Amino acid sequence: MRLAIILALALSTSAQTTLPFLTDKEITALASEISGETAKRNLEGLSRQHRMRGSRGFRAAADQVLAELKRYGYADAHIESFPTDGKIFYGTQRSRPAWNAEFAELWEIDANGAHATRLASWDAAPITLAQDSASADVTAELIDVGSGAAEADYANKDVRGKIVLASAQPGPVAERALSRGALGIVSYAQNQRTAWYGENDNLVRWGHLETFASQKTFAFMVSLKTARALQQRLASGEAIRLHAKVIAGQENGDYNIPTGTIPGSEPGEIVFSCHLDHPRPGANDNASGCAAILEVARTLSKLIAEKRLAPPRRTIRFVWPPEIEGTLALLNGRPEIAKNIRAAVHLDMVGGGPETKAIFHVTRGPASQPSFVYDVADTVAMFVNAQSEALAKTGSARFPLVASDGSKDPLRAELAPLSLGSDHQVYSDSSFAIPAIYLNDWPDRYIHTNLDVPANIDSTKLGRAAFIAAASGYALATIGDEDKPALLEMMEPFALERRARAMRRKTLPFADWYEREMRASVDRFLRGVHVTAPRKVKGTMSAFGYDYLTANYKGPAIRLNPEYQYEALNLWDGNRTDAEIRDLLSAIYEPVALEDVTQFLDAVGAIGVIPRGGTSPSK
Repeated sequence: MRLAIILALALSTSAQTTLPFLTDKEITALASEISGETAKRNLEGLSRQHRMRGSRGFRAAADQVLAELKRYGYADAHIESFPTDGKIFYGTQRSRPAWNAEFAELWEIDANGAHATRLASWDAAPITLAQDSASADVTAELIDVGSGAAEADYANKDVRGKIVLASAQPGPVAERALSRGALGIVSYAQNQRTAWYGENDNLVRWGHLETFASQKTFAFMVSLKTARALQQRLASGEAIRLHAKVIAGQENGDYNIPTGTIPGSEPGEIVFSCHLDHPRPGANDNASGCAAILEVARTLSKLIAEKRLAPPRRTIRFVWPPEIEGTLALLNGRPEIAKNIRAAVHLDMVGGGPETKAIFHVTRGPASQPSFVYDVADTVAMFVNAQSEALAKTGSARFPLVASDGSKDPLRAELAPLSLGSDHQVYSDSSFAIPAIYLNDWPDRYIHTNLDVPANIDSTKLGRAAFIAAASGYALATIGDEDKPALLEMMEPFALERRARAMRRKTLPFADWYEREMRASVDRFLRGVHVTAPRKVKGTMSAFGYDYLTANYKGPAIRLNPEYQYEALNLWDGNRTDAEIRDLLSAIYEPVALEDVTQFLDAVGAIGVIPRGGTSPSK
């Protein structure tokens, strides 16, 4: 019987037309109302803004979201503002001053001193100016320094009074080049490594200078094609003079976070999250997630107003912060909100069409924080997989979830374990202990480049992602004690699959602990019980533009990798020994050395994150 249940869930077939925690009427209402076309229309508006934290472009995007929320009937829609001046801390996040740019152009100068060829323009493509660039007006020779991030790159090269051409990101280049008297940077840093790395030499990558660098400078971003042409000319002995003019800089500002709620009848909140920042166009990253939860907001408000859905038991909240740093500001700056959130549904990159080569993931929270919430999302994803596969194979499905201007391809959502890199890791950090569902595309060959454009977004996929989010979030907002048996029954096949994997990996003790916690999580959720770690400072160690551990710990290099660090700190609760944490961490990943776990925990204790007291219990 159990094997039959596993097979029924595992196979993506059109037979799966129900969900255990939603009625047929509710599924039909959500599926018929969700509109990928509407989501893409909103995405196109957001992608027109260069959405840097605290900037005028971010505020314009926030105002667009706010206007739509009000139009959708959100009476309490407003913008939460948290000051950013570089001094205020929100837990582990040092607030980053706002950054604005008004003008930036990079020109090649001919022998007569006239502008000959424009290499970069803020007005044409804001992504060509690296974030946190400072104002400048300089004319100087260009010199090739290879990567520009290592000492050896500057051997026998005089960069004083020159602009350096480098393949590394501007931040590490500036550290080396400015100390030698360079005036600025032209970077052709390439995109994240995927199977398509380096294939498109017209891509211009988003660049970053260090927010808190002691020396300010400017950096322009150019394509590999442009850089190669410059390198060939320099290698032949030709002198190239550039004129760079930049009007930009940091200033005190605010993290502005649009938010609105559908009030619930009982305590507790379910939050729909995304991140609104990133460069123009930033269509998949992350106008897609922002537009998708905006569509969820429209759909739920309309269906509840029309009485096609019942009002939720728990308040449903929507938020559009800057990535990670804005979520840290919200949860630390409004602790009453953080305390009330039962679960988060986070969307970051959910609309990539065929050109992006994206694989869509429904990602679980950390293994250190077991929650039935993840099984809810997996169940909905399997439902959509089955429906979209049936459509592709037979031409019909009860819930095809297809946009009129979108594809008819099967979704093929991959059910994935934890991966870091977005706001879900803030919610799931043990100082907040909020289980978070994470919907995301990876890889995406155009992420953080000039080609992350709306034309590469599939409105069908946007609608399907919005459906998975809406069905999962609405279910979590409405379930009660009467639903507990159905939830436990839903979890059992997943538990058996996890146990089978644990048997193969010989980690059954961990599997037993995990499943006990999974079942207990249902009661904790229904009762609103938060089991948070006794942390002195709330938040993840690594944030955007500021790493709390790196900034404060001056000891030897930490040996645990960042993902292991995240889970190790989550597993620390003030009671477990280092050896117990090592054992759990080894079961989650692979065998880990006890001394590496102890070194990391000693480090976070030394900087006052946890009450370590200078001792390391290891037995």
